[in-house]
Amino acid sequence: MGTLLLSGTLLLLLACTGQSSPVKHPAEDAVAAVLQERKQSNKTAIILDAFQILDSDGGSKNFVLQMDKEGKCYLGEEFLGTITASGELKSDKGEILVHLRGDELLSDEGKVILLIKEDGTIVNGSGKDITWGADGRLKSDELGLKLVPADSKAKRAASLLMYSYFGSANAEAQP
Repeated sequence: MGTLLLSGTLLLLLACTGQSSPVKHPAEDAVAAVLQERKQSNKTAIILDAFQILDSDGGSKNFVLQMDKEGKCYLGEEFLGTITASGELKSDKGEILVHLRGDELLSDEGKVILLIKEDGTIVNGSGKDITWGADGRLKSDELGLKLVPADSKAKRAASLLMYSYFGSANAEAQP
């Protein structure tokens, strides 16, 4: 009852001073920020489209990392996990193994492992970014891999899968 009386008094005072709208409360800004963050976190971070990652000469059929259009990932016939459009890599039990927040790839503990840009470029803090070339070849000294199709729109997913398979979940990005 006291709150109702106080609200009525406030509106009466505002009407008397010529102001037609109540004063904006700082908490409204905080609520708006949380809602905006939720909208951003629900946006698509990964394009799901079928691709394969082969050794660069297209050789070994036993070694083919691949993702289907639903985000299910395999090494040959072995199921590895599922990548979601929101940027999560989940195990076969549904546990989140790694996930993207913006360009940051985070471990299940929330530690930044590295950055994966929208074009699939991997920034691992070494000073030498790893990218997919126009021919689908991964530009890296250590790995001779090729993305098929080379013009795949799912390069970010390919980078996430490749790093999750070859990389170390214990590594953290260096500034």
